[in-house]
Amino acid sequence: MEKFFQNPTVIFYTLLACCLVITRLPLIGKFFRVVNTLIHESGHAIMALLLSGKVHRIDLFSDTSGSALTATKNGFSRFLVSLAGYPTSALFAFLCFYLIEQNSGIYVVYIITGIAILNLILYVRNAYGIFWLISFIAIAVFIVYKKNQFIINGFSLLCSFIILTDAVISGIHLLVIAIKSPKTAGDAKNLNEATHLPIVFWALVLLAFSVVIAYKTIWMFFPKLF
Repeated sequence: MEKFFQNPTVIFYTLLACCLVITRLPLIGKFFRVVNTLIHESGHAIMALLLSGKVHRIDLFSDTSGSALTATKNGFSRFLVSLAGYPTSALFAFLCFYLIEQNSGIYVVYIITGIAILNLILYVRNAYGIFWLISFIAIAVFIVYKKNQFIINGFSLLCSFIILTDAVISGIHLLVIAIKSPKTAGDAKNLNEATHLPIVFWALVLLAFSVVIAYKTIWMFFPKLF
């Protein structure tokens, strides 16, 4: 039995199962799932800055939703900023699992913590957002300080798994909203205003991108069971 639990594949899927349970818990699950919101909204902010725009503020909420208030120079810039959120989450998850596969899970913790610190200093101003960032940074610093490789791997896998799954789940949620209540469909609505293409079309595009990247991530970096 001891040899069985020393198997890297067994350890990976055991930690993954624990992550799945944690993310579905009523309060703690939503708390940790805000990490995907952080990456998503940071994607909007980074794109705005790359296009010489401005980021006025980012809000993170307890229900795992969020918003990024940006200013851009023209319609094409607004289009790219609106497009950036979902792909950023999916591609970031790909990067995280690549680092984990390279036995560099600690860098996942460093990168996400760095993003959290920058957002706390520069952009996030709502009460829950500030509380969440301080709490997350404190947890990450404690984990790094303890230097326990198993805990570091577990935490990096938890964050990576949340970002990967929520990139897809939030895309599905966006599609449902686009069908039922298109005027509240967030990024898809913004893309519709920029291009005049249907809101449902953009929801499908964003979901499809997330699904493709999630599939490639699982295929390339998840250990094979057989």
